[in-house]
Amino acid sequence: MKPKHIFNIVFLFGLVILSVGAGISCRTAPPYISLFTVAPSEINSGASSTLKWEAKDAAKVTIDQGIGEVPASGSKQLSPSETTAYTLTASNTGGTVTRSVVIYVKEPIPPVTPPVENTPPLIKDISTSSETENSVVITWTTNEPATSLVDYGKEADYGSTASSDELTPQHSLTLTGLEPNTAYHFKVTSVDKDGLEASSLDDLFVTAQEKSEYSLALLSEEWGRETETSDIGMSGTTVEGKTYLYIKGQLQNKSLATIHAVIMTMNCWSGSNIVKYEVYVYRGPSLPGQIFSFEIKTADDPTVDNVTIDFADEVGRPIEVTEQS
Repeated sequence: MKPKHIFNIVFLFGLVILSVGAGISCRTAPPYISLFTVAPSEINSGASSTLKWEAKDAAKVTIDQGIGEVPASGSKQLSPSETTAYTLTASNTGGTVTRSVVIYVKEPIPPVTPPVENTPPLIKDISTSSETENSVVITWTTNEPATSLVDYGKEADYGSTASSDELTPQHSLTLTGLEPNTAYHFKVTSVDKDGLEASSLDDLFVTAQEKSEYSLALLSEEWGRETETSDIGMSGTTVEGKTYLYIKGQLQNKSLATIHAVIMTMNCWSGSNIVKYEVYVYRGPSLPGQIFSFEIKTADDPTVDNVTIDFADEVGRPIEVTEQS
């Protein structure tokens, strides 16, 4: 048997242990943040993003940046003006935990200001064409839409204008009230939408000749070469002489008036160039409906490959000629 005093000591030590254990209690666990997100995490200035959170076992939940205390779970729309970090804090008697997210704000891209236009329109391809003996059409192009204006006159100081305010790259203006067979000075001007102006240099056009009151029908026409021959009086022997170009044919007076003279110009061409011409005047009178013949000769030029003829009345006005088969 164990001694009695040892038993008493063990018993007393056990009472001390029980007494100490009775004063110790279990400590509370800290809270847990199960969700703290932001979507989208990157926004343009002025746009918004959504903050979401959820905390477990928290006695108090707060978010900084002026948001303050919030429920244990929830969401909030935010629209910061600059990149901002947000921190969620959850706490209870067991402790405090935090988690942070950042909303990145992209700076607005400043608008691109187009450069100020400082180049006037480029004028090119100026051309003229006669509609009648009293009118001419002036055309040109520009590399950008612009207005149209023509200054014109018999002298270089002009004095007359035609214009259009339409902005277009294709320009066409008709000048009327002109004198037939007359030279006119002109220049064109265009102004773009920015008020920048461009003008051409001084140029000239000549109006068409006034047409004759007479009219002719060309019944036949031919051209060619012929060589003169001469008889030397011995057994019919001939000698070749000079070679000529000729054009001949028949005309009919189709007008209602008597034609007293017709000026005929024989044009001798080498390719696209006139190398020589001959003028012949037919002297009438040719009554209305009358048929008459013509023939013009000129010394040969071996380079000539085509011959044409023009007709005008006694004062030089072109006569309208129709061909009849």
